[in-house]
Amino acid sequence: MQRAYIPQLYGTEGSDPFPKKTKPDGNIRHMERLHMNKTWITFLAGASVAGSLMIGGVAHAGYNDLIKTLEAKGTITADEAADLKAQEVTPDKGDAKSLKITGRVQFQAGYVDQENDVNSGDWSTFEVRRARIGVSGNFTEDIKGKVEANIVPGSVSVRSAFISWGHSDAFNLTGGYDKPVSSLEENTSSASILTVERSNVNNNIAAPGESVGLWADGEAGLFFYHLGLYNGESGTRNTSNEEAEYLFNAHGGLTLDLAEDTAVTVMVSYLETDDPNAELGYEDVTTAAIHFEAGAFDLRTEYFMGSDEDGDTDGFYIMPSMKLSKQLEAVLRYEQAESDSGSGIGAQSRYAKRTDTVVIGEDKADKGDEFSALYLGMNYYFAKYQKVMVGVEVSELENTDAGKLDTTSLFGAYRVRF
Repeated sequence: MQRAYIPQLYGTEGSDPFPKKTKPDGNIRHMERLHMNKTWITFLAGASVAGSLMIGGVAHAGYNDLIKTLEAKGTITADEAADLKAQEVTPDKGDAKSLKITGRVQFQAGYVDQENDVNSGDWSTFEVRRARIGVSGNFTEDIKGKVEANIVPGSVSVRSAFISWGHSDAFNLTGGYDKPVSSLEENTSSASILTVERSNVNNNIAAPGESVGLWADGEAGLFFYHLGLYNGESGTRNTSNEEAEYLFNAHGGLTLDLAEDTAVTVMVSYLETDDPNAELGYEDVTTAAIHFEAGAFDLRTEYFMGSDEDGDTDGFYIMPSMKLSKQLEAVLRYEQAESDSGSGIGAQSRYAKRTDTVVIGEDKADKGDEFSALYLGMNYYFAKYQKVMVGVEVSELENTDAGKLDTTSLFGAYRVRF
């Protein structure tokens, strides 16, 4: 069975960014039979321009031939033809043997009702949660590369950029900019997670951001592994003006196929840094996970522990899910965490931290030492990589500066990838 949570370095599983071309003559005969007016032709041709740009100019020649034929037949004017003709966009492959374009777009809505011992309030939003575009390429049979960007409106940044060498599945050596491998939930793609947001215990303990590093990974038989050394800072270099920093990352596990459509995966991750104030947030983080799959039933559970000079913060989640039909899926998740530090656990960043309820004067009451939450959701899949998600989560954060913080969050999301 496919282990979707093992980081996929290149492209999007199952996607085809290079759709088959349609012969221009067939398009012409089809449009003539339907007697489309100029407005619809303009719309369709404009959509073709966008499509040809998306796939790097693969359909450019056929598209411009279509425009020329329409102009020759008098279906559109010369001015309209000039407006519609696509500028040639051909990727400069250099030494690349092949290129592949991937991406994802995710829309999300949220509503929060919240109260503590001091006040209460609510908050809502509708946002572009993620928008990413990436290009991966093969330079030789053994050398591959990928660049992916976040292009959320108002914010553009690099999500990952790396080069990898590998002669077999058992060993790949990669250098560049990407996330370290921490927990099962953190390293499951946002396009594949079963809940609208990852668990709060994961986000508080095992969610280091991207960093520059060098790592080796692979799988052989039942086993898979990842070993990496990163600079430990967010961004592309150490900017602390202090001693050199590092983040060491080890991850490994095994998958057992118990029967047809039944498998269990066990994995452990460890991260360690010499600067707990840097990207990791702790001196060291350990996670252990079990993922069981049996036909339509899926069960994931994971334990987290982060340690620093203030003590330990630990917790777990358990998340069963069931495919009720080919398209419909039900998900339940319970999580719990506690911290030796009085402020070791923060409220959910989406969206519990955004209400006025957690603001007391110039201070915030969004951190405590005990947390629990229950999430119930439904996912509807239009296709393998296109889905609508809804969910409700009820949570408690104990011992904040304003007492217990009770939060009810409603989520809605639409996600697609290509």
